[in-house]
Amino acid sequence: MLVLTCIALFDSGVGGLSLLPAIKNAVPHCDIVYLADHAHSPYGNKDLQWLNQRMEYLVTELQKQHPIDVVVIACNTASTVCLNTLRQTTNIPVVGVVPAIKTAAQLSNNNAIGILATPATIQGTYLKGLIEEFSQSDYVTQIGTTKLVEMAENKLSQQPIELNQLNRIIAPFIHAQCDVVVLGCTHFPHLIDELQQCAPHIHWIHSAHAIAKRCKTLLKNHSIDTTTDQQETLKKTSKIGHTKFYSTANISQPLHTTLEKMGFNDIQHLLLAGS
Repeated sequence: MLVLTCIALFDSGVGGLSLLPAIKNAVPHCDIVYLADHAHSPYGNKDLQWLNQRMEYLVTELQKQHPIDVVVIACNTASTVCLNTLRQTTNIPVVGVVPAIKTAAQLSNNNAIGILATPATIQGTYLKGLIEEFSQSDYVTQIGTTKLVEMAENKLSQQPIELNQLNRIIAPFIHAQCDVVVLGCTHFPHLIDELQQCAPHIHWIHSAHAIAKRCKTLLKNHSIDTTTDQQETLKKTSKIGHTKFYSTANISQPLHTTLEKMGFNDIQHLLLAGS
Protein backbone atom coordinates (compact mmCIF):
# COMPACT_ATOMS: atom_id res chain seq x y z
CA MET A 1 0.00 0.00 0.00
CA LEU A 2 1.21 3.50 -0.82
CA VAL A 3 1.86 5.57 2.28
CA LEU A 4 2.27 9.30 1.77
CA THR A 5 4.26 11.33 4.25
CA CYS A 6 4.58 14.95 5.25
CA ILE A 7 7.59 16.92 6.46
CA ALA A 8 6.99 20.29 8.13
CA LEU A 9 9.75 22.91 8.16
CA PHE A 10 9.66 25.87 10.55
CA ASP A 11 11.72 29.06 10.43
CA SER A 12 11.41 32.74 11.25
CA GLY A 13 11.48 33.51 7.53
CA VAL A 14 12.72 32.02 4.27
CA GLY A 15 16.11 30.86 5.55
CA GLY A 16 15.03 27.25 5.89
CA LEU A 17 14.25 27.13 2.18
CA SER A 18 17.98 26.50 1.75
CA LEU A 19 17.26 22.96 3.01
CA LEU A 20 14.50 22.33 0.48
CA PRO A 21 16.48 21.08 -2.57
CA ALA A 22 18.36 18.48 -0.52
CA ILE A 23 15.20 17.27 1.24
CA LYS A 24 13.18 17.04 -1.97
CA ASN A 25 16.01 15.11 -3.59
CA ALA A 26 16.28 12.70 -0.65
CA VAL A 27 12.54 12.09 -0.20
CA PRO A 28 10.79 13.22 -3.41
CA HIS A 29 7.59 11.37 -2.49
CA CYS A 30 6.95 13.53 0.57
CA ASP A 31 4.57 16.41 0.92
CA ILE A 32 6.39 19.43 2.33
CA VAL A 33 4.78 22.15 4.41
CA TYR A 34 6.89 25.22 5.17
CA LEU A 35 5.94 27.75 7.83
CA ALA A 36 7.70 31.12 7.85
CA ASP A 37 7.04 33.07 11.03
CA HIS A 38 7.51 36.44 9.34
CA ALA A 39 5.37 38.11 11.99
CA HIS A 40 8.20 37.55 14.48
CA SER A 41 11.30 37.52 12.29
CA PRO A 42 14.18 37.34 13.05
CA TYR A 43 14.52 34.78 15.83
CA GLY A 44 18.18 35.61 16.45
CA ASN A 45 17.41 38.31 19.02
CA LYS A 46 14.43 36.72 20.77
CA ASP A 47 14.09 35.68 24.41
CA LEU A 48 14.82 31.98 24.92
CA GLN A 49 11.62 31.25 26.85
CA TRP A 50 9.56 33.01 24.18
CA LEU A 51 11.23 30.94 21.46
CA ASN A 52 10.39 27.67 23.19
CA GLN A 53 6.76 28.67 23.64
CA ARG A 54 6.48 29.95 20.07
CA MET A 55 7.87 26.80 18.47
CA GLU A 56 5.59 24.56 20.50
CA TYR A 57 2.60 26.73 19.56
CA LEU A 58 3.43 26.73 15.83
CA VAL A 59 3.88 22.97 15.68
CA THR A 60 0.59 22.43 17.53
CA GLU A 61 -1.30 24.78 15.20
CA LEU A 62 0.11 23.23 12.04
CA GLN A 63 -0.71 19.73 13.27
CA LYS A 64 -4.36 20.74 13.29
CA GLN A 65 -4.19 21.18 9.51
CA HIS A 66 -1.68 18.57 8.35
CA PRO A 67 -0.79 14.97 9.32
CA ILE A 68 2.87 15.75 10.01
CA ASP A 69 5.34 12.85 10.18
CA VAL A 70 8.58 14.77 10.78
CA VAL A 71 9.24 18.28 12.07
CA VAL A 72 12.36 20.11 10.92
CA ILE A 73 13.36 23.17 12.93
CA ALA A 74 14.86 24.85 9.88
CA CYS A 75 16.49 27.56 11.96
CA ASN A 76 19.83 27.26 13.75
CA THR A 77 18.83 29.68 16.50
CA ALA A 78 15.59 27.85 17.29
CA SER A 79 17.32 24.47 17.03
CA THR A 80 19.98 25.32 19.58
CA VAL A 81 17.34 26.72 21.95
CA CYS A 82 14.21 24.61 21.40
CA LEU A 83 15.23 21.18 20.09
CA ASN A 84 15.30 19.26 23.37
CA THR A 85 12.16 20.93 24.72
CA LEU A 86 10.17 20.31 21.54
CA ARG A 87 11.19 16.66 21.47
CA GLN A 88 9.73 16.30 24.97
CA THR A 89 6.44 18.02 24.14
CA THR A 90 5.54 16.33 20.84
CA ASN A 91 5.27 12.71 19.73
CA ILE A 92 6.55 13.57 16.24
CA PRO A 93 10.24 13.08 15.38
CA VAL A 94 11.98 16.48 15.48
CA VAL A 95 15.10 17.26 13.45
CA GLY A 96 17.25 20.25 14.33
CA VAL A 97 19.86 22.11 12.33
CA VAL A 98 23.27 21.66 13.92
CA PRO A 99 26.24 23.82 12.87
CA ALA A 100 28.69 21.60 10.97
CA ILE A 101 31.66 22.17 13.30
CA LYS A 102 32.88 18.57 13.03
CA THR A 103 32.89 18.71 9.23
CA ALA A 104 34.67 22.06 9.24
CA ALA A 105 37.40 20.73 11.51
CA GLN A 106 37.89 17.74 9.20
CA LEU A 107 38.06 19.90 6.06
CA SER A 108 40.37 22.63 7.33
CA ASN A 109 43.98 22.45 6.20
CA ASN A 110 45.30 25.00 8.68
CA ASN A 111 43.00 24.49 11.71
CA ALA A 112 41.62 27.99 11.15
CA ILE A 113 37.86 27.64 10.99
CA GLY A 114 35.09 30.16 11.44
CA ILE A 115 31.40 30.20 12.14
CA LEU A 116 28.91 32.74 10.83
CA ALA A 117 25.63 32.71 12.75
CA THR A 118 23.11 34.84 14.62
CA PRO A 119 24.07 36.40 17.97
CA ALA A 120 21.79 33.95 19.82
CA THR A 121 23.55 30.94 18.30
CA ILE A 122 27.01 32.38 18.90
CA GLN A 123 26.22 33.12 22.55
CA GLY A 124 24.53 29.79 23.23
CA THR A 125 26.04 26.96 25.23
CA TYR A 126 25.11 24.43 22.53
CA LEU A 127 27.55 25.89 20.01
CA LYS A 128 30.25 26.20 22.65
CA GLY A 129 29.85 22.50 23.36
CA LEU A 130 30.20 21.59 19.68
CA ILE A 131 33.35 23.67 19.37
CA GLU A 132 34.90 22.09 22.46
CA GLU A 133 34.02 18.59 21.25
CA PHE A 134 34.96 18.77 17.58
CA SER A 135 37.29 21.68 16.90
CA GLN A 136 40.99 20.91 16.86
CA SER A 137 41.84 24.59 16.99
CA ASP A 138 42.44 26.63 20.12
CA TYR A 139 40.47 29.49 18.60
CA VAL A 140 37.45 29.55 16.30
CA THR A 141 36.61 32.87 14.68
CA GLN A 142 32.94 33.57 15.40
CA ILE A 143 30.77 36.28 13.88
CA GLY A 144 27.25 36.85 15.19
CA THR A 145 24.99 38.96 12.99
CA THR A 146 21.34 39.30 12.00
CA LYS A 147 22.23 41.51 9.04
CA LEU A 148 22.73 38.53 6.76
CA VAL A 149 19.26 37.30 7.67
CA GLU A 150 17.92 40.57 6.31
CA MET A 151 20.13 40.27 3.23
CA ALA A 152 18.88 36.76 2.48
CA GLU A 153 15.26 37.81 2.87
CA ASN A 154 15.92 40.74 0.55
CA LYS A 155 17.61 38.55 -2.04
CA LEU A 156 14.65 36.18 -2.22
CA SER A 157 12.46 39.26 -2.62
CA GLN A 158 14.62 40.14 -5.64
CA GLN A 159 16.42 43.06 -4.01
CA PRO A 160 20.15 43.74 -4.56
CA ILE A 161 22.86 42.71 -2.09
CA GLU A 162 25.48 45.24 -0.99
CA LEU A 163 28.78 43.40 -1.38
CA ASN A 164 30.74 46.13 0.40
CA GLN A 165 28.65 45.62 3.51
CA LEU A 166 29.04 41.85 3.26
CA ASN A 167 32.80 42.25 2.92
CA ARG A 168 32.92 44.29 6.11
CA ILE A 169 30.94 41.70 8.04
CA ILE A 170 33.14 38.74 7.06
CA ALA A 171 36.46 40.64 7.31
CA PRO A 172 37.47 38.85 10.57
CA PHE A 173 37.52 35.53 8.68
CA ILE A 174 39.96 37.00 6.18
CA HIS A 175 42.20 38.41 8.90
CA ALA A 176 42.21 35.07 10.75
CA GLN A 177 43.09 33.24 7.50
CA CYS A 178 40.12 30.90 7.87
CA ASP A 179 39.93 28.31 5.10
CA VAL A 180 36.59 26.81 6.19
CA VAL A 181 33.59 28.70 7.57
CA VAL A 182 30.40 27.12 8.89
CA LEU A 183 27.18 28.86 7.88
CA GLY A 184 25.39 28.52 11.19
CA CYS A 185 22.09 30.01 10.05
CA THR A 186 19.84 28.53 7.37
CA HIS A 187 19.37 31.98 5.86
CA PHE A 188 23.04 32.27 4.98
CA PRO A 189 23.34 29.60 2.22
CA HIS A 190 21.04 31.82 0.14
CA LEU A 191 24.03 34.19 0.01
CA ILE A 192 26.58 31.54 -0.98
CA ASP A 193 27.29 33.14 -4.38
CA GLU A 194 27.94 36.52 -2.78
CA LEU A 195 30.07 35.00 -0.01
CA GLN A 196 32.18 33.12 -2.55
CA GLN A 197 32.56 36.30 -4.55
CA CYS A 198 33.81 38.17 -1.48
CA ALA A 199 36.09 35.37 -0.25
CA PRO A 200 36.66 32.71 -2.94
CA HIS A 201 39.44 31.01 -0.96
CA ILE A 202 37.08 30.10 1.88
CA HIS A 203 35.09 26.86 1.82
CA TRP A 204 31.59 27.80 3.04
CA ILE A 205 29.70 24.79 4.42
CA HIS A 206 26.22 24.11 5.80
CA SER A 207 24.07 21.21 7.00
CA ALA A 208 21.41 20.76 4.30
CA HIS A 209 22.47 17.30 3.11
CA ALA A 210 22.86 16.00 6.66
CA ILE A 211 19.34 17.20 7.49
CA ALA A 212 17.92 15.57 4.36
CA LYS A 213 19.65 12.29 5.18
CA ARG A 214 18.19 12.35 8.69
CA CYS A 215 14.68 12.97 7.35
CA LYS A 216 15.03 10.05 4.96
CA THR A 217 16.12 7.77 7.80
CA LEU A 218 13.17 8.78 9.97
CA LEU A 219 10.73 8.18 7.12
CA LYS A 220 12.11 4.79 6.10
CA ASN A 221 9.03 3.04 7.49
CA HIS A 222 6.92 5.18 5.12
CA SER A 223 8.97 4.42 2.01
CA ILE A 224 7.20 3.71 -1.25
CA ASP A 225 8.19 1.32 -3.99
CA THR A 226 6.69 2.43 -7.28
CA THR A 227 7.75 2.47 -10.89
CA THR A 228 8.76 5.69 -12.63
CA ASP A 229 5.43 5.75 -14.47
CA GLN A 230 3.54 5.41 -11.21
CA GLN A 231 5.60 8.19 -9.66
CA GLU A 232 4.76 10.50 -12.57
CA THR A 233 1.08 9.65 -12.29
CA LEU A 234 1.11 10.45 -8.58
CA LYS A 235 2.80 13.79 -9.24
CA LYS A 236 0.19 14.73 -11.83
CA THR A 237 -2.61 13.94 -9.40
CA SER A 238 -0.94 16.05 -6.67
CA LYS A 239 -0.66 13.01 -4.39
CA ILE A 240 3.10 13.21 -4.19
CA GLY A 241 5.64 15.95 -3.67
CA HIS A 242 3.08 18.66 -2.91
CA THR A 243 4.69 21.78 -1.44
CA LYS A 244 2.79 24.32 0.62
CA PHE A 245 4.07 27.60 2.05
CA TYR A 246 2.57 29.47 5.00
CA SER A 247 3.61 32.84 6.37
CA THR A 248 2.35 34.41 9.58
CA ALA A 249 2.48 37.81 7.86
CA ASN A 250 1.77 39.12 4.39
CA ILE A 251 4.63 38.60 1.94
CA SER A 252 5.72 40.73 -1.00
CA GLN A 253 4.81 39.91 -4.57
CA PRO A 254 8.49 39.42 -5.56
CA LEU A 255 8.87 36.82 -2.79
CA HIS A 256 5.64 35.18 -3.91
CA THR A 257 7.09 34.92 -7.42
CA THR A 258 10.32 33.43 -6.08
CA LEU A 259 8.39 30.82 -4.10
CA GLU A 260 6.46 29.81 -7.19
CA LYS A 261 9.73 29.37 -9.07
CA MET A 262 10.96 27.15 -6.22
CA GLY A 263 7.98 24.85 -6.77
CA PHE A 264 5.50 25.97 -4.13
CA ASN A 265 2.05 25.41 -5.58
CA ASP A 266 0.09 26.66 -2.56
CA ILE A 267 1.10 29.90 -0.80
CA GLN A 268 -1.01 31.23 2.06
CA HIS A 269 -1.08 33.77 4.88
CA LEU A 270 -1.63 31.75 8.05
CA LEU A 271 -3.70 33.68 10.57
CA LEU A 272 -2.84 32.76 14.14
CA ALA A 273 -4.12 34.09 17.43
CA GLY A 274 -1.62 36.61 18.73
CA SER A 275 0.46 36.69 15.55
